[in-house]
Amino acid sequence: MRLSYCLRTLLAISLSFFVVISANADFYDGVKAASNGDFITAEAEWLKASHQGNIDAQYNLGALLLSGKSGKKDLQGALNWLTQASDNKHAEASYALGMIYYSGNEGELKQDLNAAYKAFLIAASQGNAASQFNIGVMLMNGQGTSKDLTSANEWFTKAARQGHGLAQFNLGLLHLAGKGTDKDAKEAFIWFKKAADNNVIPAQYRVGRLYFDGAGVDLDHKKAKRWFIQAAGNASSDAKYALGFMNYMGLGGSVDYSEAFAWFSEGAKAWDRNAQFYLGKLYFLGQGSDKNLIEAHKWFNLAAASGHEEAHLYRSAAAAQLTQEEVFSAVTLAQQWFDNNHENPHQHYDMRPHNH
Repeated sequence: MRLSYCLRTLLAISLSFFVVISANADFYDGVKAASNGDFITAEAEWLKASHQGNIDAQYNLGALLLSGKSGKKDLQGALNWLTQASDNKHAEASYALGMIYYSGNEGELKQDLNAAYKAFLIAASQGNAASQFNIGVMLMNGQGTSKDLTSANEWFTKAARQGHGLAQFNLGLLHLAGKGTDKDAKEAFIWFKKAADNNVIPAQYRVGRLYFDGAGVDLDHKKAKRWFIQAAGNASSDAKYALGFMNYMGLGGSVDYSEAFAWFSEGAKAWDRNAQFYLGKLYFLGQGSDKNLIEAHKWFNLAAASGHEEAHLYRSAAAAQLTQEEVFSAVTLAQQWFDNNHENPHQHYDMRPHNH
């Protein structure tokens, strides 16, 4: 099971101002001022309303102080008012506090996972879907609380039923692996499909993969290919490799080495080691492209460096047909590609320490 989506990389603090009309005139005057871009007046009006106990004003004031739009950013002031709003059962304020403590607010505050978990739990218990998802992630990873996949599954389910795409995806992963719940590929497919329809890209790949394998749904390579194409269009390297492989093997259609070459090239650029291996193989055999043993050696070398076992054998086979100078050229090209592309987003298969 691949790692689930996590808070740190995919959730940013997004504090929007409440624009509901409250019975408190000062709150409404603050909303009107903020709508006109007058955040200094908004701060003054929300401060008066906050002292009068208006929880929407307390939340808005905290958000405003955190943003710095009314002047100087005031993290401690923001925490004070968000905490008051949270204590008064304002779910969005609790969620905001959770994100601040989880992220450390870009280094301005020491990360406090325990405080983040407690804040998210308050909001999650009030039905906040984003917080329910966050609680699920923290339970899954044992962050700020003990690891508990059964409870993680329960919170993901609550969020997923509210249409939270990432929760639907993680719920699919848990059902597929049988972690925290019964192993059930059919249930996994249902949740992956919901997440895919919510444009969660890895879910689009997963739907295609289940159609490809005939797991939880009838095997259908044509449907698998359609889902892989959708995921690949959204930059899924897994889907790009899958499309290369399907065209290479003639699955869901006829064998098409040129199409396979194009998809393997895309996957290889995204650091997919399997795509790198097959791209090398196409160069090695002259399929979908002119035969080029130097390029073949380069891609076999890159795939081997990521732990692809078969790539080692093919690299040796390519080297046996090259001169010493050509091997040196191929190794140089691989190193240049590695250096030029290592800052691009990619997945590491070799987890030993190294420099980016």
